[in-house]
Amino acid sequence: MANWTKRGFGIALILVLAGSTAAQQATPATKSERSAPSVKSNSTDAAFAEALDKVLFSALTKSPEAEKTDRNALTEFYQTRQGSPLWVADNGLNAQGAAVMTEISSADDWGLDAKDFQLPTLPPASQSPSAAPPEARADAEVALSLAILKYARHARGGRIMDPAESLNSNLDRKPQLLEPRSVLDGIAKSDAPGTYLKSLHPKHPQFERLRQAYAAAKTGKTSNVTAKRLRANMEQWRWMPDDMGDVYVFNNIPEFMQYVYKDGQIVRSEKIVAGRIDKQSSIFSRPLKHVVLRPMWRVPESIKVNELWPSLLRGGGLMREFGLQLETKDGKAVDYHTVDWKKADIRNYEVTQPPGGKSVLGVVKFSFPSQHTIYMHDTPDRWMFRPAQRTLSHGCLRVKNPVELAEILLQEDKGWDKTKVAELIRSGPLNNEVAIEKRIPIHLVYFTAWVDDGGKLKTFYDIYGHEKRITQALDGQWDKINKGRDHLAPVQPNFKPSHMPVAERERRPKEASVGDTLGNAFGIGF
Repeated sequence: MANWTKRGFGIALILVLAGSTAAQQATPATKSERSAPSVKSNSTDAAFAEALDKVLFSALTKSPEAEKTDRNALTEFYQTRQGSPLWVADNGLNAQGAAVMTEISSADDWGLDAKDFQLPTLPPASQSPSAAPPEARADAEVALSLAILKYARHARGGRIMDPAESLNSNLDRKPQLLEPRSVLDGIAKSDAPGTYLKSLHPKHPQFERLRQAYAAAKTGKTSNVTAKRLRANMEQWRWMPDDMGDVYVFNNIPEFMQYVYKDGQIVRSEKIVAGRIDKQSSIFSRPLKHVVLRPMWRVPESIKVNELWPSLLRGGGLMREFGLQLETKDGKAVDYHTVDWKKADIRNYEVTQPPGGKSVLGVVKFSFPSQHTIYMHDTPDRWMFRPAQRTLSHGCLRVKNPVELAEILLQEDKGWDKTKVAELIRSGPLNNEVAIEKRIPIHLVYFTAWVDDGGKLKTFYDIYGHEKRITQALDGQWDKINKGRDHLAPVQPNFKPSHMPVAERERRPKEASVGDTLGNAFGIGF
């Protein structure tokens, strides 16, 4: 075993040069360690250890960048074991290795692709009468461990490492990857490695329901949904946090529905309005920071540039009609009449609407800050909740009966009753930002397939095309993916200010409501 420890030090040196944290902590084996190997000191074991050392050394130096973390962890893992095998015996795969092979070969049952894993060809020891060469056993040992790490990565969403970059900028999700070393340590300690591999998949009840529907669809027992729609939805669960929250708000965009969960049970369900096809509601999770009562509206950049600026060039009718206010970036009030809008850039100003009867935010707003500048809010436009497909806003979520939502959340966080909330809405401070102290996640999700408590599968239209993109990625059709525009890119005007004619104030039909008029003027909703 002296050869293993000596070469192991060489591998540790390579890891240091590669910047590995684990390798930086590696030290040469002491004399006593070299003289006390962890496996039997015979020529067969020594030959295997040397062969394993060579395979790991070759794998480490030749591995692609995407797999270096796995291979570094694997090298460190076997250094700790001093070259002792985990999956092979003298004649071939041991019982543990055979169980791992069986489970990875069944990866398709979990919405993965068994063809993605390079499994060893070494037969089980029970089927091989003679000892396998040390090199063949070492190759099988490393190949199976690498397949385990890849399976763990794929089970946690690692087939699409960066959905926002690879698919669409609105898909702000990340694979919920596990540390490779923790996976190796966990499966090494397990008496049932096949069961351990199954445990790496998401624990969310809906994932398991979808998996069962997926299995039924594969066998032809379900005819109203494809092996691929269910798979795409299962993949999204691999991107969801393990801990959704004791209390959380769950907005399923394709369904246009909001659910409030407490201790795993739904305590509220209500309709929502989501973003238009060209102004999508982003998919992400963030903690609730404020419930804002009698809120002020700060006009988003896209609306300022492409809808309010043209109005100012025509005389500023929208500013007057809806009580909008102009100020500098440092908060100083500006009379919009005094600005030459043919020369000035509205991006250098802030535009706000104070609370009141004309407010597009209604009486309550729910803030969970992110780079997407999306929030949930009330609306005076009640008609928006009538259509089946409610893609009507500029990206923010309009919530039906939002005061009830505020009551639930403020009761949870502050202990306030309905009377207290009603009083603050009626006569409390303007733009009253009530800070939320407890952890209450807000999840904006995109599930086009859902299995209800009764086992019935429901499907929803792929309004933004995310299901299609995920499917193309899982099928390896990366070149076919239409990522669309980057919604986080700086907003540019779609008109030339110097060429816009100055006209009189825009006329509005007298019968239109304040919300309808403002919504129509600004492109239907926020």
